[in-house]
Amino acid sequence: MTAAGLFMAVTGGSSFTLLVGGAGVVFFGGIAAILAMRLFDRRPQVIIDAKGLYVRSHGEKRIALRSIETMRTDELSPDMTKLAIFLFKPAKYPIETRHRRFIWRINGNGAREFFGDVWIWTIHLDQPVDAVIRAIWAHRPSTEFEKRLWALEDAALGINQPPSAAV
Repeated sequence: MTAAGLFMAVTGGSSFTLLVGGAGVVFFGGIAAILAMRLFDRRPQVIIDAKGLYVRSHGEKRIALRSIETMRTDELSPDMTKLAIFLFKPAKYPIETRHRRFIWRINGNGAREFFGDVWIWTIHLDQPVDAVIRAIWAHRPSTEFEKRLWALEDAALGINQPPSAAV
């Protein structure tokens, strides 16, 4: 698209063609420059550990794993999946980066339903989406209530019991 805009700007005879071609060069050239910078950015983009979830494109603040209400995956193509993360209190972790706030505003009321409160495109990761979800659940601390609930569930299903005790 940048090349098409450049072609229009150079070969166009009218000032309108020059203006439209120049706008195309600025717009699509800017996008290409940003993508090139991100392609060579070697800093960690997503970190999941006991301190929380860090998503560079969302902001500098770590999201506490206990703040995650639910997660949903959306496969947009065979090699690109979006992990939408919904938080209990999204206002506590606002979107800090300009481009994500812009995308959020463009989508209006449907933004939370489509993107979630935090979203991760797996095409930018070196792990599949299920590994990211497992890492989040593995580092998320369990409450005493959850531990008791899981113990009751395991007992009802006969998990972690000797074979003679299972019915």
